[in-house]
Amino acid sequence: MAPTVSIVVPVYKAEAYLPACLESILAQTVSDWECILVDDGSPDGCGAICDEAARRDGRFRVVHLQNGGVSRARNTGMEAARGEYCVFADADDCIHPRLLELALAEQRRHPRSLIGWSFTSDPAAWEGLELPADPPVTRYGRWELLGFFADRVLFNSVSNKLFRLDVIREKGLCFDVSMRSSEDYDFFNQVWKAYFSACPDGEIRLLDLPLYYYNQANADSITHTTGAAHSRDFSAYCREQLELYAQTQAVFGPFEQYPARDVLSVTNATLNSIAFGLCNIPHPHREIRRLWQLPEMREISRWHRRHRAHNTYLFFLRLRWAGGVRWWFRVRETRPALFATVYHLGYRNILKP
Repeated sequence: MAPTVSIVVPVYKAEAYLPACLESILAQTVSDWECILVDDGSPDGCGAICDEAARRDGRFRVVHLQNGGVSRARNTGMEAARGEYCVFADADDCIHPRLLELALAEQRRHPRSLIGWSFTSDPAAWEGLELPADPPVTRYGRWELLGFFADRVLFNSVSNKLFRLDVIREKGLCFDVSMRSSEDYDFFNQVWKAYFSACPDGEIRLLDLPLYYYNQANADSITHTTGAAHSRDFSAYCREQLELYAQTQAVFGPFEQYPARDVLSVTNATLNSIAFGLCNIPHPHREIRRLWQLPEMREISRWHRRHRAHNTYLFFLRLRWAGGVRWWFRVRETRPALFATVYHLGYRNILKP
């Protein structure tokens, strides 16, 4: 008999964390699942750990591959999946024991909805998590999805959503193996467009509980590398953020049709990411000059002027003052209360009656 949920776990260089991940899957309060462990040619002991898990519990299935990257590993797991739904987890992360229970219950109550959940990378928040009897849920309809996208982590991630495998197979959806980054964003774009095409009145329902623990300690995990040793190259990072902004417009259509606060969330996310990139390159002032040659940068600036909304990073960027960007970024890290106060003034400017 086919399981209800297939949990796909790509595995690479996670020997120290994989046992905890497997224990969190075994601890699920519903038992109708299978877990497909895709060993992506991991050079450590992960393959043996996967085989031992399958020997002890038949719900674990193992696929051994030569190293090919996270996208191919996930595609392989989806192809092998037999469940009605699919959940993705990374080998160095953990899922809450009630994740499948709560997600499936919400899906049964709202069969035409896409179900997701929040996550945390804070060990204290994860270990002290207490679930209420009635979990809070946030709804996002088609015209509210831009606001959901603005929280790029929630939107981009595939580890916080319940996917219908029949839709994925009917539409031929898969991860793009040629992409070196943003493959999650690309895949979920495919999913939600296919979903809203079939269900124009549908919605995304997000369980506002950190049911997934994202472990940021493992720099060698499959989601951080393709197998070769490397260091992050930020030389084109800022321009890539503006490309992502342009892609968002292409996907969602003209921003004028959305509430200004949702558009502001997207422009702020773009500017914040640009600031992060400028803080990680040796000559940021040169990059700022290049950025202002791009139409997306000028469009963001015009939009903020038109709506009388401000972002402190944009103020420094207009001055071409890289030192100001770096100073305000340090404020963000060292004095978050001050940063948040100034940051949200932009929202108040465009939301007042």
